[in-house]
Amino acid sequence: MVRMDGGRLRPDTLREYAQRARPILIEVAKREALITYGELIDRLGGGLGRGYIAEVLDQISRTECNERRPKLSAVVVRSDTRMVGGGFFGLPQTPAAIRRSTREEWQNPRLSEADRQYWQNELQEVYRYWREHDC
Repeated sequence: MVRMDGGRLRPDTLREYAQRARPILIEVAKREALITYGELIDRLGGGLGRGYIAEVLDQISRTECNERRPKLSAVVVRSDTRMVGGGFFGLPQTPAAIRRSTREEWQNPRLSEADRQYWQNELQEVYRYWREHDC
């Protein structure tokens, strides 16, 4: 059962899902593949909606950035576009020119050419990093 607090995942629940999701994302990155939000939710045993998986991915990416690793959430894509969701552009270290700051902007699936290029560069960094590291 997903434990929430005020419409958001409780910190202990968020931590638990992030710990379970990160190895899945690493495995996808090592295969230089992509995974959809739905596939990730299924691999986590269901129970999380898309809005909540976004919280988990945000937590993972912030941790990765803090550890000076590329944004692992770059491997998670929408099933309809096969590209990242708008929330990816609200993560730390996103260039100001493409940064999305509001929930409305995060929910917009349309990506500019600059958005796509940034994501592709980040995705290649994720693949390169996990190709070279065993952890």
